[in-house]
Amino acid sequence: MSEPAASPGGHGSGSGGPDSASADSWGADSWGPGVLWPSAQIALGVGAVAVGSANGDPLGLILTGLLAVFVIPAGVMQLIRRPRIEVVDGQLAIRKLRGVVFVPPARVVEARALGVARWGVRQHLMRLEYVDDRGREVLEVFTRGDLGTDPREVTDRLVELGFGGSTL
Repeated sequence: MSEPAASPGGHGSGSGGPDSASADSWGADSWGPGVLWPSAQIALGVGAVAVGSANGDPLGLILTGLLAVFVIPAGVMQLIRRPRIEVVDGQLAIRKLRGVVFVPPARVVEARALGVARWGVRQHLMRLEYVDDRGREVLEVFTRGDLGTDPREVTDRLVELGFGGSTL
């Protein structure tokens, strides 16, 4: 199955965001985090270690080293898992750290947009439930940071393409 070249709801479509150039290389139906934030995380970790080691204070070096231990791998993991979700040959490709999981539309149990209120701010999530190759149900929850766009738009597009059910 071939997807149309410019479909609504794809990563960067109509948003004009900083990653709209990379969206062309992914295709119309793929979503993932941008390059800017993970790169900034890696640069922050490297910069923190440089400042901590230049200062000469052992406690400062320990604290900046701990910061780097958490921030650099987080940035690298986000870069490795780009694009996070993609529609390839009629199947949903979910990129994880250990590789890509391909899920045909018949195995998707539910794709649903959720709204959660935390600290007075409404955060939208995408809940994707599918059956894996072993017959077990798998639940994936994606945030805006995972998808690079509003999870409600991604859910609507996946439902249009026949992946899952409700958009509550």
